[in-house]
Amino acid sequence: MPLPEQADRRRELVARLLAQKAAPQGVTPIPRDGSPLACSHEQRRIWLAQQSDPTAAPNVTLAVRLTGPLDLARLAGTFTALIARHEVLHTIYTLIDGEPYQTIRSGLPAPFEFTDLSGLPEADREPTALALARTASAEHFPVTSGPLMRLTVYRISPSEHRLFLVCHHIAADGGSLAIVADELAALYSGTEPPAPSVQYADYAAWSAERSARRLPERLPYWTERLRGLPPPLFGGKPAETAARSGATRMIRVERETVDRLRRVAEGPATPFVALCAAYAVLLQRMTGHRDVNVGIVSASRSRRELESVVGTFINMVPLRVALPAGQTFAALLTRVRETAAGALANEIPFDTLVSKAGIPRIPGIHPVFQASFIHREDPKPPADWNDLTAEVWDHEDDDATLDLTLAATPRGDQYELAFTGRLARFSPAEIHALPATFATLLTELAETR
Repeated sequence: MPLPEQADRRRELVARLLAQKAAPQGVTPIPRDGSPLACSHEQRRIWLAQQSDPTAAPNVTLAVRLTGPLDLARLAGTFTALIARHEVLHTIYTLIDGEPYQTIRSGLPAPFEFTDLSGLPEADREPTALALARTASAEHFPVTSGPLMRLTVYRISPSEHRLFLVCHHIAADGGSLAIVADELAALYSGTEPPAPSVQYADYAAWSAERSARRLPERLPYWTERLRGLPPPLFGGKPAETAARSGATRMIRVERETVDRLRRVAEGPATPFVALCAAYAVLLQRMTGHRDVNVGIVSASRSRRELESVVGTFINMVPLRVALPAGQTFAALLTRVRETAAGALANEIPFDTLVSKAGIPRIPGIHPVFQASFIHREDPKPPADWNDLTAEVWDHEDDDATLDLTLAATPRGDQYELAFTGRLARFSPAEIHALPATFATLLTELAETR
C-alpha cells in the first residue's frame, strides 16, 4: 500500500492535471490566410520516417458492419460533410526549406467507393470483402496533393453492408477515427455534432511552442537515460522494406490472468504495467538482452478543447528497462511502473529526442527501440446509426512499422493480445507461435511470488 504522503502527492498531481485540462487558456485558433502552416511534431515524424521508408507509418482504418436499409446517397453526403468539418482531412503537405508544412484546401474531394459483392456465392462474400479491405488498407495516399482518406462500402446483401475507411496516419490516429465513427453515425442520422472550437493546425502551433518551452528542462533526462544504448534488439542488419511486410497473430486470455499478474506487484500495478513488464520478459527470453528498450504510446490530447479534434496526436516514448539475472517479477513490475512514470513526466516529441540526444539513425532500423507495446482502452460500441444496426467489423491489419509490436485490448472479461512481427525479422511460423508462448508466460509469471 502507498504511504499516506505518497497518496497525498498522487491526489495533488491528479487534481493539478484535471485543473490544467479544464483551464480556459490553452489551444486557440491561429490566423488562416491560405499560407502554409507549421506541421505538428507528430506529423513531422511521420513525414520524415516515410521519406526513407514509405511503409514507416501504416494507414489507420475504421471498419463497421451495418445491418438494415443503407441509403448510399445519404452516406456519400454524410462523408462529404465529415471531411468539411475537419481541416486536417482536406489538407496537403509540402516541403519548404527542408521542413514539411501543411496547407488547408477547401476543394479536395471526398473519395467514396461502392463495391457490390451480393452477386457472388454467399460463402465468398465476406472473405472477399475482407481481402479487398486488406488491400485497401495499404493504399499509398499522395500527401502533396491529397486526398488522404477514402471510404469504401462493400455490399454483402441488400440489408448487409461493410464500411471500410482508410486514412493516412499524418491526418488521423486511432483516437481520431473513434471521433470520425461517432460523427458519421450522427450526421447520417440527421444530427449535426457541435463544431470543434479549434482545428488540428491550431494544435500544431500550440504544441510546437509548448515543446520548445519544455525542452531545456526535459532533454537532460533523456540524454542520461539513453546513454550507452544497447545494440538493436533483433540484430543490426537493416530490414528490407516492402509493403505488407508483416504478419499478425492474436490470442485472448482471461482478464483474471492479467489481474493475478498485477497482484504479484509490491504496490499498485495497472494492466499496462503488468503486461508491459511481461512483454519485457518475453523480449529478454527471445533475444538474450538484459537491457531492453520498448516504445510505448502517449496520446497528446491533454486539453478539453482537443477532445473533438481529428488529427494525429500519437507520440512514441522509449521505456528502457533493465532485467538483471535473479530479479523477481515483483521487482520488475516496480521498475516498469517507475520508469514509465519518469518517461511520461519528461515526454518530448520523439523526433526531437532522437535529434537532440544524438541518437544515430540507421536506415531500415528504428532508432532507440525496435519493439513496441500498445495498451488500448476497452472499445465502446459503435454509435447509433438511426434505423441501422452497427457493429465493429473485425479485420486483420498486418502492417509492421517496427520489428515487433504487442497490442493489448480489453474486451469484456478477456484481453485480446495481438502480435505483429516484421517478416524481414521473423518467419511466419515464429510469429504464429508468439501469442501462445506469451499466454503461457503470463500464467507462469502470475504464479511467482
